[in-house]
Amino acid sequence: MSRENVVIVRDSLKALDDGGLDAMAEFWDPEISWRAIEGALDDVGEMQGIEAARVYVQDWLDTFDDFSVVPEELLDVDDARVIAVQLVSARAKLSGVETQLRYAVVYTLRGGRILHAREYADRSEALKAVGPAE
Repeated sequence: MSRENVVIVRDSLKALDDGGLDAMAEFWDPEISWRAIEGALDDVGEMQGIEAARVYVQDWLDTFDDFSVVPEELLDVDDARVIAVQLVSARAKLSGVETQLRYAVVYTLRGGRILHAREYADRSEALKAVGPAE
């Protein structure tokens, strides 16, 4: 199942770029929880449920034009978890400033859907969060 999980994570990010938030949400478990990078401006603690996750992602989409997320690296952690090193590229709607942000997300999957998404500032923090390699 672990290789399938990598494909699901990759496809969910591609769905956001190709079909928008509705397409991405099709990959989420109804009990999804999401946590932004701890201490970041958008960190409101753990968000529970599809509606909360949708609000979080929609806020990013409302703030930026030309928003895209590219998985630069996908790491198969175990039967349920995948680490994605992601690059967000976007242009701020208000200022027109172009920006890029590289960060990592630990995705936990259940039944072919994303159950948890936990963001980290970088790959090393995400690796530390999942524990030592076996």
